[in-house]
Amino acid sequence: MPTLPPPFTHLLFKMSNLTCNLFFLVLLIFSVGLRMDQVQGQEACHAQIPGDGTCDTATCSTRCSKFYPGSLGSCFQTSTTTFACQCTWPCT
Repeated sequence: MPTLPPPFTHLLFKMSNLTCNLFFLVLLIFSVGLRMDQVQGQEACHAQIPGDGTCDTATCSTRCSKFYPGSLGSCFQTSTTTFACQCTWPCT
C-alpha cells in the first residue's frame, strides 16, 4: 500500500478530527432537543375580583389570598380611570 506524503496525512488527521467534533456537536444538539419538551413553565390561572373601580395593591393581595389561597394579587387598569384586582396562582 503506498504511503501518502506528509501534507496529506496532516489533512487526513484534520478531517477525522473535524468529523469527530461534528458528530459530538450533532449529538449534543439532538440531546438538548429531546429535553426541550420536558422544560415547560407551569400554567397560571387568573381571576378578577369585582370592586368599585379603585384598587389598592395591599388590599388586592389580601382579598386574593382570602378567595384563592396561594395566589398573588395585582392591580391593573381597565379604562382611563378604572382599576381592577386580578389574582394569579399556579394551576393544578
